[in-house]
Amino acid sequence: MTPRMTLLDEIAEAIGRGEQITLILGAGMTMPAVPGLAGIVALAERYAAGLGDDGELTQALRQAREELDARAAPIEVYLAYRRVFTARRSPGEFDVIAQQAVLAGYRAPDLASSPLATHGIWQRVDLRLGERVENSLDWWELPAGVRAVGRLLAWRPDEFGNSVLTTNFDPMLEVAVRLTGRQALSVPVDAAGRPDRRPESEGAVQVFHLHGFWRPVGEAARSPLLHDPAPDAQASAAACRAIADLITGDRVVVVGYSGWDDVVTGALRAVREVRPVRVLWALQEDGGPSAALSERLGDLAAYYPGVDGDELFTRLADRLQVPATAPRADPRRRVRHLDWERELFSQPGNVAPAAVLPLLRQLERRYGWGVDWAGEPQPPRLLFWPVRLRGQASLINAVQALTAAALSQRGVRVVVCLDDLGVAERAELGVAFAADLRRWMRRIDPAADPSVVSLHDYIEESHREPSLLRPTDPWSVARIFYGERNPSLYSVLAAIKVVPHLALHDLEQNAAAIVQTLLSKDANRLLTPLTTWAYLHHLLDTEPAAQVMAYAGSDERLLWEQFREHFGLGGTLLYNPYIRHLTNESRMVRWSSAAELRAYLTSTKELPGWGEEGGYVHWLVQNAFLLPRYLTRGEFPEAGGHRLDSWAAFAAALDNGAPVLDLLAQDVSDFYLPPAVVTG
Repeated sequence: MTPRMTLLDEIAEAIGRGEQITLILGAGMTMPAVPGLAGIVALAERYAAGLGDDGELTQALRQAREELDARAAPIEVYLAYRRVFTARRSPGEFDVIAQQAVLAGYRAPDLASSPLATHGIWQRVDLRLGERVENSLDWWELPAGVRAVGRLLAWRPDEFGNSVLTTNFDPMLEVAVRLTGRQALSVPVDAAGRPDRRPESEGAVQVFHLHGFWRPVGEAARSPLLHDPAPDAQASAAACRAIADLITGDRVVVVGYSGWDDVVTGALRAVREVRPVRVLWALQEDGGPSAALSERLGDLAAYYPGVDGDELFTRLADRLQVPATAPRADPRRRVRHLDWERELFSQPGNVAPAAVLPLLRQLERRYGWGVDWAGEPQPPRLLFWPVRLRGQASLINAVQALTAAALSQRGVRVVVCLDDLGVAERAELGVAFAADLRRWMRRIDPAADPSVVSLHDYIEESHREPSLLRPTDPWSVARIFYGERNPSLYSVLAAIKVVPHLALHDLEQNAAAIVQTLLSKDANRLLTPLTTWAYLHHLLDTEPAAQVMAYAGSDERLLWEQFREHFGLGGTLLYNPYIRHLTNESRMVRWSSAAELRAYLTSTKELPGWGEEGGYVHWLVQNAFLLPRYLTRGEFPEAGGHRLDSWAAFAAALDNGAPVLDLLAQDVSDFYLPPAVVTG
């Protein structure tokens, strides 16, 4: 008796005979990167729990589950939940749940630099944002089988009819094809089985989404993205006939799909009514098909139990000698080897470059500063530096002043915008604050004379003519930012640092901290983007946007990403390194004597991980000890036989018992504190 061929052999030999294969793929192909039905049900319950509707939606979902048989399949629970959402919320409300499930497979290494930076949790993904997320190809966690299918469709399109059918609503198959360099077209199929075809893209691999797509496409922008099975037998038969037109292969290979509804099985029967076709159906579990599936397909299908989709398609791609997808060079994902970069790319010696762009590159490579360029790098002509007015400027402000002065020395105009709205005694404090900034800047550039403007005074001026080109008053900014662009409340609060900027899977464990910050932070922070951006637009009336650089801490990058997203006017940002777990208001960056700083350094030295990059001691050495010498060509001191010209040298001297913490405390205090109080 001849042993039965494996599914892999069947597919490979059919292709060898010149037969065409139609692939029909289901949720089993993209799990666990994208949650399956049980995971989507859990997301729906989490969404309902956070609605603040006295638990009514949660109770309705529980009631729907209880009405089902205790042994109900996950698909039955899923459909029941969708019906509850439609009845109690809206026909398209469940789309948000599905979109959040899809985004579980999208893992940007830095949320703030991804297209989702300004997008909120449980906020609907529109066409534009969805396309941007999909085009971030390297940030999708594709299962091995999906990657292999992408290779097969890209390199052997004719054998697969240049298309694939899927019951999934995620874009992972398209992403897999695009990673090879070929184009893929998402074609949702509506409840009547009608695909949204666009003839101008016929050369691309077409991915037909039989149950809808995760984001709007064409007409789907005005209707729910996902659709339920056809409501009656007549409509279901019509849908099956329409989908049958998409099944063009001599053989149909079904993987990762249970056949829970009759749309796919009915389409297969409709195909057989007009021509011969053979169905090869992969079962994930050992054993035979369900009774319902066997009844629907009869002798139309051959079943293959225990098939792993990842293994099947990876081995098929290898057998057909399909080239592997070449790794893509994506600078946003690369691992930074800072020591290696500093050794190979840093300018030799201790002389800062004379030009602006080389200086910015050295600040990044030597000291961990960064620039988020809005376009091609070009020297700025204006540095816009918004800073919150406080009773005392911090060491962070002092370090920012050093780099601002270095840019000023190279011909960049510096505008300091004091955010003094709601600050008591703002006039007196503003004078002292500005004097400190000038004192620090003149250590680098004796001729430094930044423009210092009061945001309060700017807003209070009633004689200004409104700009016809840009929103230069807070209400106009609010109308565009809050009204027209419609960011989520969460992303707005995260941008102004009221709540931490986290992905959905990190929110629950930080729920207590989020609630605490919502209750403890002042509401006047909401004025920050409206007022600061209004003044920046005022500057942009006379300055080319591409040559204006904003200046802030690295923890404010999301705020400026929102500016770039909503106004599209440049948005280049220079940011200084972040001190872990400290803010501008921390006493550790606002001390009053060298002895006080020495005590902070000593206590920090006793903590685990005290010497890690971005920690308190490391940040002080890099930015308040080494950076001023670099920008002024200053001499490095010696201690314990070590020339303290790097963090490595400082740490080595400290390990050898040299009194470098005393030296650091005195040196940084000499720089930061007014001369009369340095020793304390």
